[in-house]
Amino acid sequence: MLSRRFVSLGLLSTLLCVSACSASTSSPPGAQAALPGYEAPAGAPALCDGLAGSVHFLDIPAAMGELSAGVGAVDGRSRLAAARGELRSLVGDLPAGEDPALRAAADDVITALLAVLGPELTDEARADLLTSMDEFVAQLQPACGFPA
Repeated sequence: MLSRRFVSLGLLSTLLCVSACSASTSSPPGAQAALPGYEAPAGAPALCDGLAGSVHFLDIPAAMGELSAGVGAVDGRSRLAAARGELRSLVGDLPAGEDPALRAAADDVITALLAVLGPELTDEARADLLTSMDEFVAQLQPACGFPA
């Protein structure tokens, strides 16, 4: 479990670094696609291209940090809501029956994001989001072949 979490965090960190390195310094966070130039491997779900072109998904860790710290809570909540909406749209575009494990993992993230957007941020909601993100990233890596 611990090694999978490190792999998940490594993938998310790589996506964040690639996104940050490709963004211009004057762009607001999340304004650039997560992985510009990403080419999905043959047979990869459409969700892979969608996430590579996303502008809000990679903002989840920073927004959660703000929300957890109580600093910029309104901004953090709006960024998490944008990430949830973006992911929900991407999952909604998946053809029925395509990669059910990946869809289920994405649905768990969507549900966990809704819980952290509630009126009170609980430790349980934070833990559920982290767990669901770990599982989602674990499903994404082999399906999408994102850089490790």
